[in-house]
Amino acid sequence: MNDRKIAPGVSGFRLWFRVFVVLAALAVCRQAGTVEVMARGNVPQFDGWVQDDAHLLSSEEEEDLERECARVSELHRTGVYIVTTPDFGGGDIKDWQRQIFAEYGLGADCSDSGIMLAISMAERDWGLVGFGAATEAFTTYGRERMGEKFLDDLSDGEFYDAFEKYVSMSEDFLTAAEKGKPYTEDHPYGEGWRIPLIIGVSFLLSFLVSLAIVLTWKKSMNTRVRRDGAMEYLREGSFRLYDRSDRFLYHTVTRSERQTEDHSSGGGGGMSSDHSGTSGKF
Repeated sequence: MNDRKIAPGVSGFRLWFRVFVVLAALAVCRQAGTVEVMARGNVPQFDGWVQDDAHLLSSEEEEDLERECARVSELHRTGVYIVTTPDFGGGDIKDWQRQIFAEYGLGADCSDSGIMLAISMAERDWGLVGFGAATEAFTTYGRERMGEKFLDDLSDGEFYDAFEKYVSMSEDFLTAAEKGKPYTEDHPYGEGWRIPLIIGVSFLLSFLVSLAIVLTWKKSMNTRVRRDGAMEYLREGSFRLYDRSDRFLYHTVTRSERQTEDHSSGGGGGMSSDHSGTSGKF
């Protein structure tokens, strides 16, 4: 029986070769997952709170929004994100947002809590998704209410105004939730409606008081007594009517077109919501 002797270096080579094969297989699987994500659309490279891959903002506008998102996120311990892309790849933009949030570990410094507004320019899609504890602040009513507020700006191409409004409303919604009164149908979001109402009521009361004073003055200055009929102004016996008849002379008919109400929403169409996200077109 012949004994086969293996050089010591050969067995070590085989061991390292097997390790290399396993590591290469893992790398290929991970790369395949990344390729699968990229095949469905552009994947942003997050390095902050605002990622403008569609180049909708100037550098100054992006910096301003970055600072504001950071301030609100740190104050309320909830990540406030904005992401724009030329094309998210189709499907449901809300699912794309959830994958982005998980892939990049967004919200890691905020107990995995966050809110993200995403814009895709290919088909003019927008999505608003809440994550973690933020879903308590951003209910279905709240997300749809926010969408109504910034949708016109998106449709008009005023992206900075839309994003600024989104961040401001995010802070309002987070503050309300922290006070134990998140915005819902029973606690609607009015965005400062009380101040215009107070001003309007004050103006109306002032006008009514002023009108009453003027009418009182006018009445006190009028010393003449008004007669109820024309006959009371005639001298007795100065006018006699011998014949009386009624004649129809002409009539005029005026027609105007009835205005119908337009119930369509501006530019964006309807909204689609699920348990944590809302999306639509702009």
